[in-house]
Amino acid sequence: MYRKLCLLLAVFASVSAPLLAQSRSEEGRDRERGNQRPNILFVILDDVGIDQYDIFNPSGSTALHAPALTAVAAGGVKFTNFHTMPECSPSRVCFFTGRYPLRTGVRAALLDTDQPNSQLSAYEVTTPMILHRANYTSAMIGKYHLGGPNNNPFGNAAPRAMGWDHFDGILFGACPPVDPTLGGQYTEDRTRYGWGFPAGSQLGVGWFLNANGTIRLDDNQGSGYTGKQIVTLGGIPALDASGNFAATQQAALSSGRTVSFTNANTLYNGYYCWPRTTNTRDAVTREAVRSYATSVQTDTAISWIRSQSGRNRNPWMCTVSYSSIHTPYQMPPDHLYPPGFVWPAGVPQDDATNPDTIKVVSDLMLYALDQEFGRLLVGAGIAGRSAGGELVYNPAASNTMIVLVSDNGTFTQSVKAPYNALRSKGSSYQTGIQSPMVIAGPLVQAPGRTVNALTSCTDLFELFGEIAGVDVRREVPTSHVLDSKPMLGYLTNPQQRPYRDSLYSEVGPGLKIPSQPTYATVVTVFIGNIPAYTCTDKLFTDASLAEANGGTWYGPGAPVVYSSCCDVRAAGIYQSMSILPTRSFAVRNERFKLIKFERAPCDVGLGEYEFYDLRPTPLNPINPLGLDNQFANLLDNGQVPAAWSCGGPLSNPIFCERLTNYRELMAQMNAIFASERYVEGDGNLDKRVTSEDLAGARRFFGQPSWFDFNNDGTTDNLDLQVIRDNLGRR
Repeated sequence: MYRKLCLLLAVFASVSAPLLAQSRSEEGRDRERGNQRPNILFVILDDVGIDQYDIFNPSGSTALHAPALTAVAAGGVKFTNFHTMPECSPSRVCFFTGRYPLRTGVRAALLDTDQPNSQLSAYEVTTPMILHRANYTSAMIGKYHLGGPNNNPFGNAAPRAMGWDHFDGILFGACPPVDPTLGGQYTEDRTRYGWGFPAGSQLGVGWFLNANGTIRLDDNQGSGYTGKQIVTLGGIPALDASGNFAATQQAALSSGRTVSFTNANTLYNGYYCWPRTTNTRDAVTREAVRSYATSVQTDTAISWIRSQSGRNRNPWMCTVSYSSIHTPYQMPPDHLYPPGFVWPAGVPQDDATNPDTIKVVSDLMLYALDQEFGRLLVGAGIAGRSAGGELVYNPAASNTMIVLVSDNGTFTQSVKAPYNALRSKGSSYQTGIQSPMVIAGPLVQAPGRTVNALTSCTDLFELFGEIAGVDVRREVPTSHVLDSKPMLGYLTNPQQRPYRDSLYSEVGPGLKIPSQPTYATVVTVFIGNIPAYTCTDKLFTDASLAEANGGTWYGPGAPVVYSSCCDVRAAGIYQSMSILPTRSFAVRNERFKLIKFERAPCDVGLGEYEFYDLRPTPLNPINPLGLDNQFANLLDNGQVPAAWSCGGPLSNPIFCERLTNYRELMAQMNAIFASERYVEGDGNLDKRVTSEDLAGARRFFGQPSWFDFNNDGTTDNLDLQVIRDNLGRR
């Protein structure tokens, strides 16, 4: 394994050497003068849309007050028009490359079955690579989800291969599904213990794993534990013969039920037991961790940041990529609950499928996440605590810039009004792509401000370079079109004019080998007490993933199998069911928004385009924010209304304004499409086919790679022939 890892890292060095040619950086000159560039703490929240926090959604009666985030925003700059991609992997690749999905190929949240050409390419130039030129040391803690370990030549070493000096976290898109069997003890159904432990205040006993691999039973010296306390401590709640939470050791021992801490089918349990992967300079390790993921991610980040202190240490960038509040929904440890929290009356604690229960648990996870963010700042020496325990943040007290964002909008089951749960994460509508962003630190002038200018996830790539004193446009090859805009001016100049006048987003299916089908899954969302159904047939490849995201699976193992959402609709299972488009592309300016769709065959009558006026309408109780909701579409089945015209004697200025913006946005969208050329046989992204592509294909021969042009899962002679047939092409 060690020899294989060394070979992989050596291959990576040869792949990226042309991109990493060292240059004299501004940071190097600063260090010679005795000045040090700021450290960068980049915090990524998962599935936390702009609807979630009261400082971003003041009209949302259930929006959460997050004390730590609010304190940092008061000492920094709050961005209200920050936009991501509709799903996590595309947004994260934008953060670290400054490039849209149509350039990187990462158009969807990565699944285990996605091929390298829909993962982050080894030939991209990433933020840690850029910052190396300014002598920064980099780490990523928490969720990676940019590529690998499956169908990737670097496997578990993918973060190291993409430039990070240190990685410690989860390579996949989320914590694993919860274990409703409690270590294999309960197999009667999958709903009774849907949280992965008995919920509520009932006390019982638990199984725990000793250091030598043996298992012991513990009753907390006769006082008992709650089910959640047991999993928080790394154990598994014990059951009695009837499948109830065992009240005594004797009831557990005589139950006839067997528990396992190592069975692969029951090993993981959401946030309380998850697969940890570590990349260092010369080793990769993997282990199952039985401790609450959000807290472990905080502990790990604090430890790494503290290790960087001392004289003559390089500046650092630490990306703390929290897994929360992504599914699976799971109650956090008790000590992370809001003070005085009481479970709402009438909401069942033990039903992991109840929509009201899910919203309560989602809020508890969000509050716990804020608590851990605050603990991160204090533990890293960036903030302190008052005598009363409140977070005290002074931007001048440390040489660290804080950048906090989310990777996309909120997942449908957790969306807060007046945002639209039916047009949330996974869609190009505003609820799916508008996310919170707060930036604070010593470079911020006049803190406590709000910036309303349009900003994109791609812009962070340029911001990180600006903070480090590196011109990303000089360092990235010209063949890699950058979509980022500057951002530093928003921090240093309160009067800074907007850098961009439009935004782009897109989402589409991941690239899978032809033998790997996807199946229909229907997600149910309750608007009040009324169920609404949305179907997708391009995302889920297995039942566990679909069910972990609240979906009803119609693939293998279901009573009836439907490969497409159109088949589900034709079966008449649901009275009214919307279908998530196969692809969508959106461009907006300050006020108007154009969306292009590739729809399911049974939805083509809805039209290819939608067009919206995003101006807030505060007197409209249904849509006060001016969101791109269903009945706000200004087109007629995808067509411009006949009444829209400009210049004639009967021209209506409102219609003329709409038509003008529609045409401008259409031209911008088409210009973006035209700006990216696909060159058949080019695997190293230099927009030409040369002997270097032949060398790359040979280097990864027999493996999945970015040179697998026919998408059969292996780089082979067929792919080499594609390169030979196109040599010289550009």
